[in-house]
Amino acid sequence: MGDSDKVRWDLRSLGLSDVIIDAAWPDWWSAAAEASPSAQAELRFSLSRKLGLDPRSLLDDEQPRFVWRDEGKFKGLNVDTPVERGALVSFGAAVGRALVAAASPGPPLVGVAALELRASILRKQSYVRLIDLLALCWAVGVPTVHLRIFPLAAKRFAAMIVRAADRFAILLARDSQYPAPVAFYLAHEIGHAALGHIGRDGVLVDFADPLRPVKTDDEERAADGYALTLLTGMAEPRILSEATRYSAEALAQAILASADELHIEPGVMAMCFGHSTSAWDKAQAAMKIIYTSPRPVWKEVNAVAAEQMDWSALPGDMQPYLRALLGEEPNVGSGS
Repeated sequence: MGDSDKVRWDLRSLGLSDVIIDAAWPDWWSAAAEASPSAQAELRFSLSRKLGLDPRSLLDDEQPRFVWRDEGKFKGLNVDTPVERGALVSFGAAVGRALVAAASPGPPLVGVAALELRASILRKQSYVRLIDLLALCWAVGVPTVHLRIFPLAAKRFAAMIVRAADRFAILLARDSQYPAPVAFYLAHEIGHAALGHIGRDGVLVDFADPLRPVKTDDEERAADGYALTLLTGMAEPRILSEATRYSAEALAQAILASADELHIEPGVMAMCFGHSTSAWDKAQAAMKIIYTSPRPVWKEVNAVAAEQMDWSALPGDMQPYLRALLGEEPNVGSGS
């Protein structure tokens, strides 16, 4: 077994997926590099930067160790092992810090009320849309991306928020064909940041679906209330709850007719209807009518990210790695 094969084996032993190892593996690696001690060292430093590993543990042929393994909060699911916790937290911390380095700083987010953010958006828009939340995040220095590659093969999360000193980064992971659910996931993570749920240099991982109606975690309930207030102006909205007798088409038309007056995005109104009535099938059917055609929302999120990021602020080997995490094809526009 060659040195690089052993490195791959060691990374797999931590539970890291082959796809994340391949994405992190530097594209300059070659058979000639295999025979070079300096290239072997640089390989280990490169992988450590991307995956949140202690480089000394790779250089000294020890069991690889994650750097930020103790800085995480996990919401909605108990992660099985300390190694899995370390993999998720250190991956998120490494990616979050890279994103923060590539994003312009903005005004502080901690302590800002949901209604204040909502009012700033409604000065220019009829209601709060996903694209408005993305613009808000980048304006206040909170880079936001939608992951297409995940660190653990057997465990996915809904979203993650990373704090690096006084800055934040949001990593969305739960996909949708419609903007409203992703808008709620994003508003929920904004709530965690604004409410001070993440300590300095901490990571919070949300496993549970943020749309799940019953929660026992106080911070999760608070983040839900913040998200709903940001999106609707109410912490516990009851939207058209009397409309349970409507057909999905009639519900969609009622929502579209009242969206501007209520200043609530129509898809969010459909979600609130489902939340307050538990008629989720009808809410989903109405959403299909509201949006007319499904689309991969992650592409919208990452198109904004690719445009907003200062790629030149990143080390050269970090650029293709982040582009891969965002779902870009290898070597497309790297370094621009």
